[in-house]
This record gives sequence, C-alpha cells and structure tokens, in this order.
Amino acid sequence: MISKPLYIFSGLLDSGKTTVIKETLLDPGFTVDERTMIIAFEEGEEEYDEAFLKKTNSFVIYFERIEDLTIEKMRDFEKIYTFDRIIMECNGLQNEARYLREYGLINNWEIAEILTIVDASAFRMQLLNLKQFIYDHIKIAEVAIFNRFNGDDHLFIRNNIKAINPRIDLVFEDMNGDIVGFKSDELFDLSKDPLIIDDADYGLWYMDAADDPAKYENKHIIINAKLIEDLKAYDKAMIMGRRAMVCCSDDIADIGITVVGIDKKKIEKDMYYKLDGIIHLIDAEDGYKTCLLYVNNVSKGETPKEELVTFN
Repeated sequence: MISKPLYIFSGLLDSGKTTVIKETLLDPGFTVDERTMIIAFEEGEEEYDEAFLKKTNSFVIYFERIEDLTIEKMRDFEKIYTFDRIIMECNGLQNEARYLREYGLINNWEIAEILTIVDASAFRMQLLNLKQFIYDHIKIAEVAIFNRFNGDDHLFIRNNIKAINPRIDLVFEDMNGDIVGFKSDELFDLSKDPLIIDDADYGLWYMDAADDPAKYENKHIIINAKLIEDLKAYDKAMIMGRRAMVCCSDDIADIGITVVGIDKKKIEKDMYYKLDGIIHLIDAEDGYKTCLLYVNNVSKGETPKEELVTFN
C-alpha cells in the first residue's frame, strides 16, 4: 500500500464534526483536485449528500465499530478505490487514534493531523459527566475546535484543555462559524518586580506561562512550590511545582517548572519552598520554547490552604 495522509476528526456526538469536515473539504486550498475517502463511524444529524460528495470529489464508507476496520479492509480499499487522502470521522465514545496505533493500522495511512471538535456551550456539563472521553480526545489531538462559543468561559476552557495537553492549538468559533480572536491575556501585572504568584493563582500562571512563555522571559518571579522530580542527571536542577486536578478528580497530575541553582541536599520531599528567581526560555520539543527558573534565593514556604490546584 502507498502511504496516504489520514486526518482524524474526533469529538462527542452532535459536536459538529461532520460540519467541520464538510467545511474543510469545501475549502479550495485543501481539496486541490484530490480525491478523498471519508470513513465515518457514526451518522449524526448532518449528512454527506450526493451533491456534496460530487462537488468535493469525495466518497464515504460507514462502519459501526472501529474494530471493523482491519488491515485487510484497508488493503481492499486500495485495490477497489482511487483516493489521495483519508478523513476519518470518529465515534465520540471510542478512541480511534489509540486503536489505530496499537493495532498497527497506520503503518501505511500516515496520520497527518488529529483534530477534536467540542461544543463550547456544553463543555462544562461534558467535563462533569463525560470527563474520560473528553480527556482521551484532547490528550491525543493537535487542534481542538470549540464551536458554538458565545464568549463565556474562555479561560476556563483554555486552562482545563492546556492542563491535559499543553501543546494543543485552540480555535474558537461563534454561533455563525466565524473564528473568535482574543487579545493577549494580561492575567498578571508584568510591570511588577518581582512578580509574586499567589498560591491561588499558581494554576492560572502555569497555564499562561505554558501557553505564552515569551511574555515571561527575563521576568523576576516568586512562586511557592515543592519537589516534583529530581533530575538526577544534573547536579543543581530539578522540577518543582504543584499537584493539579486535570480534567476530573480521578486525574491528578504534577504541573511544575524546571529550576536550576538549588542545593538539592537542602530540599526535603513534600515541603514547600519559596523560589525567587529569573525566568529564561530554553528550546523544548518540536521547536517550542519552555520556561526555566534560575533560582537566586530559596526559603521555606508554607503549605497552600488548597494544595490541589484546579483551573476553575
């Protein structure tokens, strides 16, 4: 089989996946006379009618279960059909990308991009009642499109999603499908020297620094944190931060920043320390930048009133 790009669209039922797929295929810059095979694992209210398929040079094949898509089926498709790319519309209650990887089904269909579609108006309720499905889709996606966005909950959505997947790109669309832009979020007064991050604001600051690290370059800050991981390969480097509730009460994760310049012998496990230092940026994976805290002074901190960080 010849390697062909596979675009995966995930999301819960009625989140708007079919609409986004149709908009994508109607974009002349995406189609460019190429033929698309659509594999759909659910049939929502929006359908792929014959006129649309003809206009976009596409055809659709429906499956009830991800398990029905086998390597043998893929080989049959290559023999029977002519196509240049695959778009997969997933069932929101399954994790297709994980299945494809575990069973080796993407050896010849190379995943080009994974997108998840979320109904912004229902996100709070879904996060409460369908937390594991939200987590599974966000964790593996490269782009999350929040449609039906009415302007509320921007920071709530951003912080919760970035806590699950810091590298994900977020797109917000209003009720008309137009993209909503945001001015740079000035969540903290960056003119302060030093910038003291209150315990209650740690989660908000951490997400902001992960999302836009450049604004904190060379910034003098003070945070209250404890040891998360001893980077044993380095004499005076470790990861310090807090524990956070990511997505739901069953998903607790460490969110910390790499710090250098600390005498490890003076750091006790489960004790909090006030870290006073300067933020510098270093290269991370995939061309990203991340914050590194060069500590100038360390003193005993206090245990926060609420040890578990949330993003509400």
